[in-house]
Amino acid sequence: MNLDGLNNMQKKAVLHDKGPLLVLAGAGSGKTRVLTTSIAYLIEEKNIDPRNIIAITFTNKAANEMKERIANLLHMDVSHLWIGTFHSICARILRMNIDKIGYDRNFTIYDTSDQKTLVKEIINDLGYKDDVTPREALNVISQAKNKSMDPEEFLQINTYYTKSDIFYEIFKKYEEKKFYYNALDFDDLIDKVLYLFVRNKETLKYYQQKFEYVFVDEYQDTNNSQYELIKYFSGFYNNVTVVGDADQSIYSFRGADISNILNFEKDFADADVIKLEQNYRSTDKILDTANVLIENNSERKDKNLWTENKDGSLPVYKSTNTESEEAKFVMDNIKNLIVDGYEPRDFAILYRTNAQSRPFEEILMKNLVNYKVIGGLKFYDRKEIKDLVSYLKILVNNKDDLALKRIINEPKRGIGNKTIDDLEYIASKHNISMLDLIREDEFNIFINERLRKSTNKFYQPLKDIFDNLSNYKIVDLINDVLDKSGYMKMLDSSFSVEDRARIDNINEFISSAAEYEENNPEDSIYDYLENLSLLSDLDKTEDKENSVSIMTMHSAKGLEFPIVFVVGLDEGLFPGKRSIDEGNIEEERRLFYVGITRAKEKLFLTSSKSRRSYGKPVFYKPSRFIDEIIGKIKVEEEATSYGYTSREYEKAMAEDYMREKTRQSVLNKKLIKTDASGGDFQVGDKIRHSKWGDGMVVQIKIQDKGNELVVAFDKKGLKKLNQNYAPIEKI
Repeated sequence: MNLDGLNNMQKKAVLHDKGPLLVLAGAGSGKTRVLTTSIAYLIEEKNIDPRNIIAITFTNKAANEMKERIANLLHMDVSHLWIGTFHSICARILRMNIDKIGYDRNFTIYDTSDQKTLVKEIINDLGYKDDVTPREALNVISQAKNKSMDPEEFLQINTYYTKSDIFYEIFKKYEEKKFYYNALDFDDLIDKVLYLFVRNKETLKYYQQKFEYVFVDEYQDTNNSQYELIKYFSGFYNNVTVVGDADQSIYSFRGADISNILNFEKDFADADVIKLEQNYRSTDKILDTANVLIENNSERKDKNLWTENKDGSLPVYKSTNTESEEAKFVMDNIKNLIVDGYEPRDFAILYRTNAQSRPFEEILMKNLVNYKVIGGLKFYDRKEIKDLVSYLKILVNNKDDLALKRIINEPKRGIGNKTIDDLEYIASKHNISMLDLIREDEFNIFINERLRKSTNKFYQPLKDIFDNLSNYKIVDLINDVLDKSGYMKMLDSSFSVEDRARIDNINEFISSAAEYEENNPEDSIYDYLENLSLLSDLDKTEDKENSVSIMTMHSAKGLEFPIVFVVGLDEGLFPGKRSIDEGNIEEERRLFYVGITRAKEKLFLTSSKSRRSYGKPVFYKPSRFIDEIIGKIKVEEEATSYGYTSREYEKAMAEDYMREKTRQSVLNKKLIKTDASGGDFQVGDKIRHSKWGDGMVVQIKIQDKGNELVVAFDKKGLKKLNQNYAPIEKI
């Protein structure tokens, strides 16, 4: 086999044919080529039977690419080779052996939807539907299985869970029912193979002697169960080659354990280590930036990426004043580079969380630039955003049955499909909308007491909003809907990681609405919804193959683009506040490293001094990561729309703030108004709200129909109240 196309380190890795080997493969260093050439070399030059080689990857895409490359190298059909994901390999083993641990071989594999249905059934049977959601329970069960725990081990170890007894019962019943139904979920596929190997030594011996060579891709992403499986497979011949990069270990939230790659030489005696440091993707300036960043980590295997490509320019860093200015900077550079000959497909915008996509999606829409969201839905297509917009739609258009059907049982109110079908039938029969049937007394008589009670759970909490819609400002309306509908409470009380992300997305939606309200002070909720509809109409992305890619840095792993923008480099956003508080800075730094090394030709980095959170401005300083790479990047000079330098801008903002604070202080001293009970309100007064509890008045605004109090509540945050109507008293 001709190995002339390989560099010295790649060739050394391919020629290694006995014993454990760790290939430390830096970003863009050709690891897939090394893996596939190694397998082809064993088959062609060492006459190893292809059936005695196993290669394990993390994605079907990676597995298919490996098969295709090996087929091209050997000019043979490789469909029979043991190349696949952890789950597909394990399913193949179980299909032939699962009867040895009490299952039938015709078992079914439950997808996420099946799992949710089963867990929901169990929660209802156990009487826990008011305590946990199916999603919460499944998250807890999956985390336990990734650590190879059964229900009993989970209960012993996880006593810190506030609902550990409940989760234990659900977990135990879930396992029992799956066994009864002869079904497995995705986590079971690995766990049942481990169980099979423990219970049946003959089967373990068979596969250990069968798999003479074991290859594992992306080894830094393996969890405890996957590590145990690799140890079993390689237990006889000890010919195990793992390829990975500790600097790209970014999936601890999925159970990935970086110690697997850091401790490889301890776990596999007499292991060799080969470093692939020559990068074939990026320019030298981009790699210099990545190298100087990741040197700040202590949990790593030392290596230094280099390249022969010396033609690159310094990465550009731009500190902007607002998130809309940040989006404009990105858009301006995309337009300029398209003029220079680049295509939309050449660009990627990378951010820390999905909630950050909104301003970039909007500016791409407005400029008629095609885009696609990788690894996630478009911002306005996400469930929680569509739910919230549906609430707003039914408020402004009472005939919108489609919107009503979407949210009448979100959050859960016991209004099932049968109830919805009954309402739709009766409304259609009388030629009225479903909301008319629910809301209007003259039509309410058409529904029975059971339906009336069910629908009142939806309508009554929102009745005041329906009756006073014209009095609301846009952001206040959104906040009130989220509160009175119970939607935000549902998310707040959830243990689910997904629901945490949904809260961030709703926060971003409110910030977008606040920006719209600020720029269009005379517009109502009707105008805002129309604007959203028109914005969606501009979203013409049929040409998916020639689109700007926008995604989280997690989704960008394994991809590459000529031009990359890493945005949102603000301390508290990236690295995130939770990571700072919990001491997970090194993984955040690795994530930034992944983002940087996606870029082939040009890299742009941005931060913003001010972002909106729940409609309010929050001020940030640049990420600590910028300080760590400052000598390797070009800092673009700032100039605000007012012509200020950065320092002058900050000084002007501070002066404006102090002037407003002084003006408001003088105004408030003059303000002594009487509430309905005869009490006086001043800034600093402590008050008690009948529903929201205790708070303090922080601002008073004169209004003809009763002064507006801005109150900072201990548990609800800032709220605006009319002092003449709000159920409050001084304490």
